[in-house]
Amino acid sequence: MFAQTIPTEAQIRQELASRDIDQEELNRRLLAEGINLSAVSPEEILRLRPRVEAIVAEMEAEKNAAEKAAQEAAAKSAAEISEAVEDGASVEEAISEVTTEAVNEVLPPSNIYGHDLFRGKSIEVFRATDNVVPPDSYPLKPGDEIAISIFGASQSDFILTVNDNGFIRLPSGWRIPVAGIPLGEARLLIANRLKQNFTFRDGQLNIRIQAARTINVNIFGEVENNGSFTLSSVNTAFNALVAAGGPNEKGTVRNIQLINGKDRKEIDVYEFLKSPTQESDFFLSNNATIYVPAAKKVVSLQGGVERPLRYELKEGETLSDLLSFAGGTTTRAETNSIRITRYVDSQLELLTVDLSKQPDFALKNDDLVSVPVIENPIENFVSVEGAVFLPGKYPFTEGVTLGDLVEQARVRPGARRDVGFLMRRNPDGTKRLLRVDLGAAAGAMDMLLSKGDALSILTQTRFIDQGNILISGAVRDEELDIPFPLDGGLTLEEAILLAGGTKANARNEASIIRTPLNNQEEREYLRIPLADAATLQLAPGDQITIYNQERFAEPFMVKISGAVREAGQYRYDPSLGLADLLTLAGGLKLQAARNKIDVFRLQITQNEPTQTLTATLEIDDNYNIISSSAPNFELRPFDILVVRQAPEFELIQTVFVDGEVRYPGEYALDGDNLKLTDLVKKAGGLTREAFPPGSTLYREQDGIGNVVIHLDDAMKNPAVVTNVTLKEGDILTIPKARDLVSIRTANTSAREIYVDSILADQNINVAFDGKESARWYIENYAAGYSDNAWKRTTTVQYPNGEIKSTKRFLFFKNYPEVRPGSIVTVGAKPPRKKRTDKEERTPVDWGKVAKETVGAVTSVLTLILLLDRVN
Repeated sequence: MFAQTIPTEAQIRQELASRDIDQEELNRRLLAEGINLSAVSPEEILRLRPRVEAIVAEMEAEKNAAEKAAQEAAAKSAAEISEAVEDGASVEEAISEVTTEAVNEVLPPSNIYGHDLFRGKSIEVFRATDNVVPPDSYPLKPGDEIAISIFGASQSDFILTVNDNGFIRLPSGWRIPVAGIPLGEARLLIANRLKQNFTFRDGQLNIRIQAARTINVNIFGEVENNGSFTLSSVNTAFNALVAAGGPNEKGTVRNIQLINGKDRKEIDVYEFLKSPTQESDFFLSNNATIYVPAAKKVVSLQGGVERPLRYELKEGETLSDLLSFAGGTTTRAETNSIRITRYVDSQLELLTVDLSKQPDFALKNDDLVSVPVIENPIENFVSVEGAVFLPGKYPFTEGVTLGDLVEQARVRPGARRDVGFLMRRNPDGTKRLLRVDLGAAAGAMDMLLSKGDALSILTQTRFIDQGNILISGAVRDEELDIPFPLDGGLTLEEAILLAGGTKANARNEASIIRTPLNNQEEREYLRIPLADAATLQLAPGDQITIYNQERFAEPFMVKISGAVREAGQYRYDPSLGLADLLTLAGGLKLQAARNKIDVFRLQITQNEPTQTLTATLEIDDNYNIISSSAPNFELRPFDILVVRQAPEFELIQTVFVDGEVRYPGEYALDGDNLKLTDLVKKAGGLTREAFPPGSTLYREQDGIGNVVIHLDDAMKNPAVVTNVTLKEGDILTIPKARDLVSIRTANTSAREIYVDSILADQNINVAFDGKESARWYIENYAAGYSDNAWKRTTTVQYPNGEIKSTKRFLFFKNYPEVRPGSIVTVGAKPPRKKRTDKEERTPVDWGKVAKETVGAVTSVLTLILLLDRVN
């Protein structure tokens, strides 16, 4: 680190700064090893140089590891956002999900009743594209997609979107206003209209939400994660609180405020836990606000209750309410002496409450309520175990004898009556063991028993080394464990008969592993022909295995793949011919090339390297070989057959064009790389009312869905990249001309100049006034931005589904251009945390700020690259 000459203090500081080493941290580590640089001479610095450089290298390694971990964390977050977008979430939903998961992964456990509802994953946060079935009370709004399926005499499927004016349009042309109507009522309204043009009975109509709109929800107060969240509208306030991690340790669960415009509701989690069906009463509108105040009264409950936790109480709720929230008391709870520890005037006080006399006892914040539990162990018994039919505990009565206990427990045959053991407790709590004689003539049977006496009766077999015989393999009762007879004399033939005899594929010999009882480490291995089984005497512990013939035969397979119905591997036999193999494989598919069946063969020569040979076969309709590159072809073990597909074989593929073309409908992909413009030409060209910029393409293949296209550019120049190649099942939709622009009034000053009758469901619809920027339209038609507007979030959605956002370069914003049929939207500023006077007076650590800024810029750049890739 330093030159061989004695460095000055300024040189040392300059060297440390160039290597980004914190001098204070270096001094702290050196002092821990007894080195004080400020107190040593310049000559001592040279002597201590190796140790100083080692500590500096250690600090540099730690810094590099920390930077690498930060980069990996940023890359992981970017990958998770990308994966969520690919899984169907919008970019906004994906960012909210990843942020929420990162926060919720480190949430500490809470012992407050109600918190686990939000931290225990019992409630999910749904995406707009999730297949969720909302209740009938779900309010429909613009942007919701409704899927309708009709069965029976009339069969039809279509998807309707609630437009910006709150209407849906049925295929018959009916316009039905549904905005603000609960889903259940909308189903009845739609069904009545459909009955005028379709024939179906009850149960033959299915109306459901295909995709819900996306809304913005603001959550602040005493929650784990304050901020704005982009969620599907099928989420209720409970789902939104899950996204925010739920209330923190200070937050209330009894008085959560839900503000939907002018509507304000109170959410009581305890009421929800008693009646979860009320969740549907808390659906959210766009820009709804959830505020979680601090809890005012929280008490702790322990002891004999079903859920000993901390509970939040409302004003007027009493001790009885607390016990009810906890699920009631246990069976052994002592409720006439409930103890309450309370902090009063800087001192702890202990109160005792009889619940039967004071059920309405008022509690205070931070009270500790303890419900005593009666502990009364059973001592009035005697017990017996071992060789009896009825082991266990028996009630003790004065004068009960050992004979009475034995008679009740009923001694098993084979029990030892000459000896038994009685465990008795001494007065001082210790125990002693008494040996008793259980014989019929023994006087011990008249022995009086004491409380807690435990009798153990032994079995005769416990003192006998009796080995078993295990027989397995090709016998009918596999893995049979046979007790060896006490008198010996068991033959191998008798063991096989006990196992049900040998199977048809059994080999004509048995393998025996013998382990002497007097030395478990010894092994003797025997191979016995079954012809000698009648005379072979077995020994205790013998393990007999009769193997099947297949164990010693190697199976050979052949494999077939390609244009057959059931590709796979099949067992080889010399009798297996080519026609047999093709029949086993289900025969050839329609697209199979009968003149191109490739055979790969493994040539095995004794003591020589293996070789792979290739042959090609041609067959007729009966699977007979017409020609072959291998004379006298016959199947052999390990052959691999591949039935090729006929060149360029392809069934008819079609696409569909709808809307403003002269001949809409289905068309065949009858040429290579058919483009959008080719399809329009096939359909007779565009009508005079066609609006090419609003054209959309829906692709079923691989579940891709909507594809953003620019048909107007493609019609002018077919060589542009947006003139995409069509795929099987594509649906091209060309709408009528649009001459209006819609401006979302949220976060604009429109309400200051327009009357409510002009504002259609929070929108202003104006005539297209030229290709001006979104800011120009907001300032000229919506009275400009409101104080709460976040100008950088201004977006324009074009009729073809493409969304352009405001770009920023240095201090300048480039607002997107507006075209006919566009929708202009402005987001709200996120809430800012107010700094306290103490925070304002804290000196700024500019070095730390610089490091954090570099890390933040890295994360932002990663996110920008991800968003560009998604767009």
